[in-house]
Amino acid sequence: MNTVHEVVTCAEMKEIERLADAAGTSYYQMMENAGTSAFHKIVERFPDAGPRAAILCGKGNNGGDGFVVARKLKEAGWEPVVVLVDGYPKTTDSVANFGLLEPLGVSVKESPEDPAAVLQGAGLVVDAIYGTGFHGELKPEVRTWTRAVNQSGAKVAALDIPSGLNGDLGQPDPDTVRADLTISFHRYKPVHVMEDACEYMGELCLGSIGI
Repeated sequence: MNTVHEVVTCAEMKEIERLADAAGTSYYQMMENAGTSAFHKIVERFPDAGPRAAILCGKGNNGGDGFVVARKLKEAGWEPVVVLVDGYPKTTDSVANFGLLEPLGVSVKESPEDPAAVLQGAGLVVDAIYGTGFHGELKPEVRTWTRAVNQSGAKVAALDIPSGLNGDLGQPDPDTVRADLTISFHRYKPVHVMEDACEYMGELCLGSIGI
């Protein structure tokens, strides 16, 4: 039986999720649970950072988690702005959660040319660009955003892993997001226990995906 402190590789985490989906907890429900759990931890840690928040979303499931956070923030009276820093969502569950934003009146921006202008006035930034799937170097268009985040002065919460860090190897891109809070989902990944990576993660905690 896994303990809450057990470390799993990114591939092992994908297998845990696959087995959970097969057992009846859908990927969609796990995304909803992850985003909801992250929302609660963010507002508990940064209750005075609002009301304006920028949620930077990638096109994979990490971005989908970010859409859930944005929805929950909106429902709680915040003013979230979702930024599609890497294009529109591509995965099924992320697309579904993206579709729930417009009916709530959540502002969505395609990646503008001036990240600093978008982040101005935001007391909170949620990094939902890349999760466990990241490796290599940040794309130039994403790098402009991670640099702007690190220069913004806002409180920064990273979902799963700060964008720019390899989840298994810990190798940082020079412009890796420097978070004040990192919420790892279900289990910690190897990067979370690497001393050299600690400077990017701030406070570290576990969020639930409901399994």
